[in-house]
Amino acid sequence: MSTEHRWNHVNFAVPPERLPSLEECIDTLFGWDKFVAKPYLLGYRLTGDFHAAALYFRPVPAAGSLTEALARLRNADGALDAALGELEKIEGDWADHTGFMTSSLEEWEMRLERARRFERERPELGVRVVDVLRPGDGRAQTTDLYQAFIRIGLLGPFRNTFEMQARHAA
Repeated sequence: MSTEHRWNHVNFAVPPERLPSLEECIDTLFGWDKFVAKPYLLGYRLTGDFHAAALYFRPVPAAGSLTEALARLRNADGALDAALGELEKIEGDWADHTGFMTSSLEEWEMRLERARRFERERPELGVRVVDVLRPGDGRAQTTDLYQAFIRIGLLGPFRNTFEMQARHAA
């Protein structure tokens, strides 16, 4: 390959009133290294490299307006309601998502259990385990890759899914 590019960050626009709850959710659920927490920017790193694997969340009023408008329009437009409903139910691997690898299978299991607990006990966070694939279950993509697709409703109706991966030791 003549050119080397690499992803270095992902940015999410979120309704401003959801930022504090989202911060609590991300801090507790994923445990990423929070390196900036300001009223206008929430940032996490997944590695020690400041030039790789960062996630940012910014409070954007239009994100809240869009979410509210879609909720109103869903009630009036059956086709829109059906399309959004299908996106909500689609398999995790087919939805827009951001993937990350945990440091161990043990961490993956612990975070998956935490997500399931949030789903049961903290409905205001909008956490939902969409799908889990494990080697040997007949659906896994490889013989050593564990995948869990976790949706965070606080992010809104789109691009709200994280794929958490782990590999077992060979």
